[in-house]
Amino acid sequence: MTGKVLTGLFIALMLLSFLGACEDAKAEMITIVDGRGQSVDVPTPVERIASISSRASEIICALGACDKIVGRDSYSFFPPALADVQVVAESSYTPNIELIHKLDPDLVIADSMLSNDDRKKIESAGIPVIVETTWDSKTVATPVRHIGILLDKADRAEEIIGFIERYQGIIEERTAGLEEEDKPAVFFEWSRPYYSMGNGTLFHNLTVAAGGINIVADEPVKYPTMDPEWLVEKDPDIIIRYDYSTEKGNLTDNMEKTRDEILSRPELGDVKAIVDGRVYILGNPVASGIRSVVGDLYLAKWFHPDLFKDIDPEAVHRELLQKFFGLEPDGVYVYP
Repeated sequence: MTGKVLTGLFIALMLLSFLGACEDAKAEMITIVDGRGQSVDVPTPVERIASISSRASEIICALGACDKIVGRDSYSFFPPALADVQVVAESSYTPNIELIHKLDPDLVIADSMLSNDDRKKIESAGIPVIVETTWDSKTVATPVRHIGILLDKADRAEEIIGFIERYQGIIEERTAGLEEEDKPAVFFEWSRPYYSMGNGTLFHNLTVAAGGINIVADEPVKYPTMDPEWLVEKDPDIIIRYDYSTEKGNLTDNMEKTRDEILSRPELGDVKAIVDGRVYILGNPVASGIRSVVGDLYLAKWFHPDLFKDIDPEAVHRELLQKFFGLEPDGVYVYP
């Protein structure tokens, strides 16, 4: 009887130990307050991600977790390792719900273009969705930190954030004492002639952070189309064209053509930026996401060359790519 009792106790203890191990193996739930301000419960470990935000995809890869991306949007082609990943959305604005459900990822990461209806459809299959704002260098630290926590890459996330904030700090320190009259008047153009960006936009923030004045800031809409006559009257010191076509790294001659088109507009012939040749092309890859700090540095140097003589934005871009992606720069992202 004693032997049977001991055997029973041993079996019971083994069973309890097994159940405890199973309990430990259960997914830990991490709650993230995403870019919408919504609390999202995400079971971890996260092994399969559908990233339908190109800048979120960059963050995941910079964290060293590119292999966890099993679905992407059509704009997620950097780093090149993403080329073979299945496309499940053109962008967050147009996700293929059926394909995402079929992939059954542990997590979907989207940007603010994802509608509430589409988010709910994705979540209906039990897939958590976090929506993050990954464009602005001033706020990109938050999604980097969130994704780092979810992927158990918190230390790497802080390393990325530290890199960004180091150069942001240089810009802030050197432009902090500027008087208004020392700041150049800047006109940002994107997508088509005279289509610009007002207060509250990424490019307004870029301009202000780099020590410039966005001459469109007081317009009543965020994305106004301005009259050429208005621009002549404002007489900006600098014109910057934001170029989506450089997403994959454009050729210098293409960017030169874009710049030449602006310089040759007859209606702008007497504008200070045209006369002085201070017209620049800024490519999308270095204007948003974790690489936007590179764009910050280019703008700061264009605006205040004397304050940033010792800063080489191209070298910083190379350092970032080598450090977090193991890559060398491939393409031309600004001109001239």
